[in-house]
Formats: sequence, C-alpha cells, structure tokens
Amino acid sequence: MKGELRMVLTSAESGPSDTRVRFSVVSALLAVVVMVAACSSGSSGSSSGGATVTGGTATLALPAGTTPDFIFPLVDGAHYSVANIEQFQRLMWRPLYLYGNNGKPTVNQASSLAETPVFSDNNTSVTITLKPYKWSDGQPVTSRDLTFLFNLLQANKANWAAYLPGDIPDNVKAVQVQNAQSFKLVLEHSVAPAWFQANQLSQLMPIPQHAWDRTSANGAVGDYDTTPTGAKAVYDFLISQAKQQTSYATNPLWQVVDGPWKLTDYRTDGYAAFVPNPTYSGSVKPKLTKFIEQPFTTEEAELNVLRSGGVDYGYLPQSDVSQAQALEGQGYTFSPWVSWGINYSPFNFANPTVGPIFKQLYFRQAMQMIIDQNGFVKNLFKGYGWPTNGPVPVKPDNPYVSSYVKSGPYKFNPTQAANTLKSHGWTIHPDAVSECTGDCGPGVAPGAKLEFSLIYASGDPIVSQEVQAWKSAAAQAGIRLDISGAPFNQVIADAAPCTPGQKCSWQIVYWGGGWLYGVNPYPVGDQQFQCGAGANFGSYCDNTNDANIKAVETQPGLDAMTKYEDYLSLQLPVLWIPYRPYQLSMIKKTLHGVDQSPILSLTPEDWSLTK
Repeated sequence: MKGELRMVLTSAESGPSDTRVRFSVVSALLAVVVMVAACSSGSSGSSSGGATVTGGTATLALPAGTTPDFIFPLVDGAHYSVANIEQFQRLMWRPLYLYGNNGKPTVNQASSLAETPVFSDNNTSVTITLKPYKWSDGQPVTSRDLTFLFNLLQANKANWAAYLPGDIPDNVKAVQVQNAQSFKLVLEHSVAPAWFQANQLSQLMPIPQHAWDRTSANGAVGDYDTTPTGAKAVYDFLISQAKQQTSYATNPLWQVVDGPWKLTDYRTDGYAAFVPNPTYSGSVKPKLTKFIEQPFTTEEAELNVLRSGGVDYGYLPQSDVSQAQALEGQGYTFSPWVSWGINYSPFNFANPTVGPIFKQLYFRQAMQMIIDQNGFVKNLFKGYGWPTNGPVPVKPDNPYVSSYVKSGPYKFNPTQAANTLKSHGWTIHPDAVSECTGDCGPGVAPGAKLEFSLIYASGDPIVSQEVQAWKSAAAQAGIRLDISGAPFNQVIADAAPCTPGQKCSWQIVYWGGGWLYGVNPYPVGDQQFQCGAGANFGSYCDNTNDANIKAVETQPGLDAMTKYEDYLSLQLPVLWIPYRPYQLSMIKKTLHGVDQSPILSLTPEDWSLTK
C-alpha cells in the first residue's frame, strides 16, 4: 500500500506510491510462489555473518512516482505525505515523540527528542523535558524552539495540514516555559495521556528559532513570532524558501538540524542524499557514511535495478512477486512491510438520490455481507493480507483492537444479505435490479432501486479483481453495481466531502487502499469518522460515535477505545475491505538493523553494512 498521509490515504496504483492525504496507498502484495512468512514486519536484514563495514552507503528505492518535494516541517495540505514527513523531514528534524518501534506502532523513546511526558492536575496539564540535544550549528535545542513552533502554528493553523479544530494548538490554554529544557502545556480540558502523547505531542517538532525566526533571507533573526502578524510573516518567508527545491541542499536554513542526518544533495526528480549530522545528540548515531533515496518513474525501472543489485532496500511490484525466490538467491531477503492502517470504501451519505438508502443500517449490513474478505486474502492476495473489521487495525499485533473487532461481526453471505433486504421491504431480483415495494426505511421512496455507481482507482489489477468479485456477489443479492475505473487522483478528487447545497453525484468509491494511522498512531478515527471531519469523505455523522471518540480522547485506559471500535465496527460508516502490506520489501542480506516501522518512518541511523 504505498503511500500514506497524516491521515494517510492509500492508493492502489502501481507500486509503492504515496498519497497527499495521509491515507495509506495500497501497493504491492500479491505473493504468488514465495511461501515466506506472510506478514513479517519487524527488524529485517542479513542473516549472514560477514564482517561489519565501517561506514558505507545504503540506497533505498523510493516508491515509483513518489518523491519528497517539501522540506519545511509545517506542511501544508498539498505536501502532506509519507514521502515528505516520515521519510524525509524526520531524518533531519525530530518530533518530541517518534512512533514506530520494532515493528510496533509504539513510541521509540530512544529516538524521541523529549523525555516521557508527565501529566498532572487530573490530566489537564503536561510537563515536557527536552533531552540535551544540540542543533547542527552547536546551539542547544531549548524550550524557545518549542514556543517558536507553537507561535507559528497558532498564527497559521489554517495552513497546517495536520490541523483539526479542537486539537493542537486549540486545546492548549497556555505554554509555560519553566526553564531552557522544560515547559508545561496547560490544557483546556482533561485528556487521555496515551492519546495526547501519540496524536498531539508527536506532531510537535521543535524548529530552530535562532536560525529561522526571520522574515527575509538577509534580515536579522528576531522574536517576530511573538506577535500574530510577525508569526505570519515568518511562516510566509519559510514557505517561500521551501518552494525553492533546487536550493534544498544548499540553503543555510535547512542545514540547521537536530536529527541524525543532514541533506547533502537533492534533485527535483526526488533524489536525496544524506550524511550523518556530526553533532547529533541522540543515543543511536549513524553508522553509514551516506544514505540515499533513489527515485523511480516506474516499478519496472525499480525492478531492473533491484535485479542488478543496485539498491540495498527495494521492493517487488505485486505483479512480479514470483521473482522473490530468485532475488533471495541473489542476496536479498523478502520481507512484507506491514503498515498501521485499515482499508475501506466510503458511501456518500449526502447523495440526494441514494443517500437515504445508505443511511439504513440494514442496507449497509447487507452490503458488508457481500464482501468476501477471507476469499480476497486467500485468492487475490495469495495470503498476504488480513481482514479489516472496524476502525482499529488488526495487524500488527497491538493492545487496541478488541476481540469483537478481531472476530468480525459480518461474514460473507450473499444469501443472508438478500434475506436482510427482503425483510426490510425490498423485492429481490437476483442478477437484476431489486426495488423497494414496502417500508424500506425513512426517506426511502417506494420504487427505489438497488443500483449504485462504484468508482474505483484503476491501475492496480488486484483492485480491479476485488471490484469484479464484489460486483458478482452483489448481483446474487439483487444489487447492481455499475463499476468504473479512474486514476487515483481523480477518484479522490471526486470523492470530496459534500457541503450543503453542493451537487454530490458520487455514490460509492474505492481508492484501493485505506487509511494509515501515521503521525496519529493512537487509532481513533476523529479525522475520518467524526461529524464534519475533513477526511470524512462520505459525510457520515453519528452523535453516539462522536461521543465515543471524545471519550477515547479524554478517558485514560482502553475501555473507551473498545466501546468506540465495537460500536463503529457494527455501524459500518464505510464498507470494511481487507488490507495489504505497504510494500513487498527486498532487503540485501548485507544490510542490517532495518526496522520496518508500521508508521512508515525511516531510521537509517540504525542500519549497518557487512561484507
């Protein structure tokens, strides 16, 4: 599923590809001949016993057609992608808390910029102590760098892609600096500590006030950020610099970093080369002398380089997974990269014609019963996948998913789907169009038809096969699906949430991927399932669900999470579709220490080479 966003949308088009919406893009999972551990996702690398090399260069193959193209950490919506955040910016600048550790969606405390947060006052305040890090120019990372970030966020939050009304920075009443290394956030209300750390504090990335608090390239550094007008001017200047891609590796602004890597070469085709930051203060220092991100325009081009041994860390296109065994014989290890996400297909509840039908729970239940999740995994994914049964991922193993969601309340059963519709006023015509001849629910007019348009992202043969199987099963239950394919970007554009008075023609969409809980690793669906949320494409709205989400964000423990996910699993705000790995990684056996983070972040400072 190549490509993901803060919310991460997943596109299923060719190979590892990244979407601008933090949705998890699905790329790459058919495993045909290779009977290797189907869903391994933790640390990978060589099992050979060669001598460790001092230094060396490791090359990573970027997803085809997906490249980093924005360097400023306060990312706008047009650049909100895994390629820019997890796999580019965070190599150079570290957030307070970095998530993804040993193949789990948990905090990587060793690589985080701050000590464990301390909550107090009934969880209405939190004290954060920075570790003794330095910027690459020798200046210390201090609380002032955090207030600088916060001031820019407050003045420009409408431009920040991660902004959700009511969340950071809205839920912070005051930032109280205690000393150069410590500050307290006084919150508007009590919060659940685990949620606040994972989904709020992990988004805060201190930036160098002593170098970036300026309004022009030649102007003096000042405290401009301390006024809204000044903060806007600073933000505008930094954004203008970030648009000058050709200067990424030479602009003095971007050379001031606190992460383990400095950018030494960047090309507009997406090629990026990094060298170790000699003043990096983290506990794990880079062992390599250079790390390269190599772009590719097509999967075929990447596969040719992979066959020649030209990349240390690449991937197999799903259509070529049968070559994994041969590549293992050439010194690679096959390792599917499991990401922290779910897959689904939204209904358009705001559609004036079929929206009233979609609002009937019994109808959504019938639709879910025609999705053969286990069959898709076995026959289409060749075992490399798993069902999605609710808003919380089933894999990798985690403490959040409930036993109810693991089991899945809806099983594949077209006959039961037809009977469910029949019992609610529909006259069923298998392999034809059924119609409403009784009481089919509020807003559903007599004579309404069970015929719907389904637009899906073309380009991935597996997605096409899913949709065809879905259409066939629907016909058995008397539901006609008129399917049509379109490019991924068009599908996402067409599926935008509808606003009052807007003509909303789309009915059901499937982009072939789903959602990655990337920079929001605590898996609560406020961004995609809450009333009015920006990524709530189908305009689903349920007050009970909103209350459950609020409880997850304010009540410590997992009881609220269980209540939330069990309710939404049953209510079907979307159709749950099985999920596939982010990519089918091929990693050289001479490359060690690779942790395939489910958050999709990269930590090449952990890597080393052997002969």
